[in-house]
Amino acid sequence: MDLLECPICLFLMSEPVTMSCGHTFCRRCVGGSLPPKCPSCKERFKQREVKNIRNNVLLIGVVEKCCPDETKVKCHVQEKLKANEFTEALRIATEGLDLVPHDQSLRLYRVEANWALRHFSDALTDLDYLCGLRPNWTEGLFRKGNVLMEMGRQTEALVQFHHCLKLQTDFAPAKGQIKKILEAEGMLVPDELSCILQLVSEHLREPCPITSLSGTQGPAHHEGLVHPTGNGRKTSGRRQTQQGPNATQDSGSECCLSLCQAVSFLPAADEDEEMMARKEDGSGRGERNPGREKTLAVLTVSDFECPLCIRLFFEPVTTPCGHTFCKNCMERSLDHNLRCPLCKQPLQEYLKNRKYNPTVLLQDIMTWLFPSQLAERKQIHDAEMAELSNLNKDIPIFVCTVAYPGMPCPLHVFEPRYRLMMRRCVETGTRKFGMCIYEHGKGFADYGCILEILTLELLPDGRSYVDTVGGNRFRVLKRGHRDGYHTADIEYLEDLKVSDSELELLHHLHDSVYQQTQEWYQRLGGRVREQINKQYGTMPDKEEDIQATSNGPAWCWWLLSVLQLDPAYQTNVLSMTSLKDRLGHIRLVLEYFSQR
Repeated sequence: MDLLECPICLFLMSEPVTMSCGHTFCRRCVGGSLPPKCPSCKERFKQREVKNIRNNVLLIGVVEKCCPDETKVKCHVQEKLKANEFTEALRIATEGLDLVPHDQSLRLYRVEANWALRHFSDALTDLDYLCGLRPNWTEGLFRKGNVLMEMGRQTEALVQFHHCLKLQTDFAPAKGQIKKILEAEGMLVPDELSCILQLVSEHLREPCPITSLSGTQGPAHHEGLVHPTGNGRKTSGRRQTQQGPNATQDSGSECCLSLCQAVSFLPAADEDEEMMARKEDGSGRGERNPGREKTLAVLTVSDFECPLCIRLFFEPVTTPCGHTFCKNCMERSLDHNLRCPLCKQPLQEYLKNRKYNPTVLLQDIMTWLFPSQLAERKQIHDAEMAELSNLNKDIPIFVCTVAYPGMPCPLHVFEPRYRLMMRRCVETGTRKFGMCIYEHGKGFADYGCILEILTLELLPDGRSYVDTVGGNRFRVLKRGHRDGYHTADIEYLEDLKVSDSELELLHHLHDSVYQQTQEWYQRLGGRVREQINKQYGTMPDKEEDIQATSNGPAWCWWLLSVLQLDPAYQTNVLSMTSLKDRLGHIRLVLEYFSQR
C-alpha cells in the first residue's frame, strides 16, 4: 500500500488538501471537477469549501521529505504550467520522465502541457497509457474524452464519458459533455442519469459507418478492434491503430462493435497478464513504485508532533488554513482565540461547523510507522480520561449558584475554562460536575451539589446552553485547580435515618410542613404559579417513605428552589443531613413569607 497516493488519481500527492471529512486528496483532483461526495466516506462536499481550503502544510512537508527529487521536478513543472509556459513545462516533464519513468503524475503534467499546446495526439498517447494502468480512474477517462472531442472523434469521446458515469454516477462534468455531444446531433437529452445512460447506450449501438480516407469499408468482423480501454492495442495482436486526428477506422461495423464492447466494459480476450494483474489489483493503483514505501522510513516521530502540546499527534485535525493540531489542543485554543495559533487565519466558520474529523492519512502513516509510540500516546490519553472520570477526587467545580438534588439548573457557559470543563465531562462519559457558590477566602463553599448534564447546545461562537439536573450533595475535603478551573476531593452526604418513636415524630413534622407549603403555594397568584411551574415544575406529591432516598423528600428541594433565599443560607440548608432540621428551617421560612 502506498500511503502517499491520492485516493482519486492514485498518483503521488501533489498539493494535498484535507477536506472537512478528514480525507486528503490532490488539489488538482478536487479543484477542477469536484465530486459531490467524498470518494472515501461519501460525505457531501461543498464547492465553496474547496475554494477556501488551503494546502495541508504538514503533508506537503512529509511528501517533500519522502520524495525530494520527484517533488522538486513537479513543483518546477507546476510553476511553468501556472505561468502558461507550456513548452517549457513539457520539456521539464519529459526530462523528468526520462529520469523517473515510474512517476505517473509527471506523465499527467505532460498531458496538461500537450493539451494547452493542442498536441492532442501526444496527450492521447499518455492518457491511453495512464487509463490502461488505471481503468477505473474517472478523471483520466474524462480527460481522455475531452481530448477525443477536440480531435473530432465524438463517438469515442461519448464512450469515455459514458464509462465515467458508470464508474461514478454523480460525475457531473461527464454528464454535461454527453449532453453537449448528443444535443449537437439534434437529440433531446433529459436530466435524469438513468435516462442519459440508456440514451447513450442506444445511441452507441446504432449503426455508425465510418469510412476510411479512401472511402472503402473494411470487413465486418472484430479482429482489428482498438481496445476500449484506450491502450492502443488491437485485440487480435495486429499492428496498433494510429492515434491522432487523421486516424482511420477499418469499418463501420468494427466501430459499432468496439463501442458496444466499451459500453459493457468487457476486457479483450488476449489482454496480457501484466495488464490484467494491474487491473485486478485490489487497490487499483496500477504500477507500484518499488522505492516509495521505503522512503517513508526517513520520517521520524518529531515530524508528527503537535505544535501546541509538543507531543505525538492524538486525533490530529487539520484546519481550513492547512495547519494540523491534536483535536483537544485545537478546541482549547479556540476557547481563547478564534484564529489559527500558527498563521492567525480567522477560524470562526471552522468553529461554527465543528467538523473536527481526524486527518485519516496522518493517522494511517503514524499507525504504520510508529505503532508503539502511538499506543503509548493513547495510554496517556486514556489515563487522563480515567483521572477525569473520578467522581470523588479532583472533580470539576463550577462556581456559580446553589443547586439542589433533583432540581433543574440551566447554565449559560461562555468562559473558556468552563467550556473546557463541559467538553471533558461529555468526553469522559460521566456528564457530571460539582456546583458550589463563591465564598471569599476559599474560592468556593464547603458544600455543593453534583449536576448531571442532560443536554448541551453549542452555539456558533463557542458558547453553550447546558441543561442540568441536581444529584447528590457533597462536602469539600480538599481544593485544587486543573487547567484554569477549580477541582475538589469530596465526600457525599446522606440524610441520617431515624426509627421508632423518632420516625413517628418526623412523619408528623413532615406532614405538617407539607400542608403548610401547600397552603402557601395556593395563596400565590395564578400567574406566579404558572411561572413557577414553567421553571421548576409542579409541586411534587408527598412521599410515603420520607427516608427512601439519601436526599429526603423531593418537595423540600423544590420549595427551596422556588423561594428566593440568600445563597449562604441555601448552602447551609443544603449541608444538613437531618431531615428534621431541614423541615424546621423550611417552616420558619414559610412563616416569614406568610407574614409578608
